[in-house]
Amino acid sequence: METKTTLRVPDAYRPLIEDIRLLTADQNNPNRTTVKQQEQIWRSLQKYGWAYPIITNKDGVYADGEQRAEVCKQHGEFYAPVLRLPVSDVDRRMLRQILNKLKGKHSKELDSAEYIRILELGEKDDLKALLESVGEKLPE
Repeated sequence: METKTTLRVPDAYRPLIEDIRLLTADQNNPNRTTVKQQEQIWRSLQKYGWAYPIITNKDGVYADGEQRAEVCKQHGEFYAPVLRLPVSDVDRRMLRQILNKLKGKHSKELDSAEYIRILELGEKDDLKALLESVGEKLPE
């Protein structure tokens, strides 16, 4: 099989690879990313690959992953795994809201302990870049 992307794609997602230039944005996505966040998305995709696919309706209108797709296109990556779900427009919009909002609340103490473990494992630069992309600083 010809490689269409330089990003890592899990074997289970390989049958889902398609040209993301053919997907459609509805221009109503309330989720916006800063330049720093876009840079972090790209670094994450380069390091970890496609941990989960882009999600669209059956017609290829984004429900989740629009920012990842845009970042990829900016870097000349035009193929990604896309999971097309047979959902109505209202369900696609609800799915977008759910995936954007239901992320849980972080415990500052557990976050700090996690940061320490990441630092001990030698990932200071990546952690610092991630935190800066969301407006946080690495604890002293």
